[in-house]
Amino acid sequence: MASPAPVAATPARRPTQERAAATQRRLLDAALDCLASEGYAGTTTTAVVARAGASRGAFLHHFPTRAALLSAAVRHLYAGLREDYASGFHALPADADRLDAGIDLLWRAFRDPRLTATLELFVAARIDDDLREDLARVAAEHHRHVTRLARESLPSVAKHPRFAVTLDLVLDALQGLAVRRAVRSDGSSVARTLEAIKDLVASELGVRRRPTRIRS
Repeated sequence: MASPAPVAATPARRPTQERAAATQRRLLDAALDCLASEGYAGTTTTAVVARAGASRGAFLHHFPTRAALLSAAVRHLYAGLREDYASGFHALPADADRLDAGIDLLWRAFRDPRLTATLELFVAARIDDDLREDLARVAAEHHRHVTRLARESLPSVAKHPRFAVTLDLVLDALQGLAVRRAVRSDGSSVARTLEAIKDLVASELGVRRRPTRIRS
């Protein structure tokens, strides 16, 4: 008597929690993509739901308001950029100028079009109480993480009394440079400004820089 044909195994369904987390990530990524391509005004909940391929009910389950979605999307973006920074820093060759490389990696993060697009949110938050409060918490949390990451990455200068204020100067300068780059693309000008930032940081922290060539 012939043996019965083997029955194909039915793939186990992903746990509900895992599926919910995947849906949430799709919504967050869709919100960031929408911001980058359509701007703040075009990043409606309807547009995000359509881009994510999610249902309206799934969206409301995770994010009761548009402000909650947008602030969560910024937190999601910040976390990813910090992970990229840490990975890039750990991959540096042993003979790299760590201070210069740290600024270069920060500048790479600031060139991310999604991060540039989030600047619109902070402007819009001026007249949106819910969004302003949410973004203030996200920004404060991000700054704490960035400060910790910078201290861990640059222990040789982290104890300098002006390290914290110098880090704030770098972050503010790079954000301004990202805005300038978005409205006036001039590679050589941006490169000169970036070198000036590095010179200023080295001077503030008492570090001697290696001679460099300006690249656009």
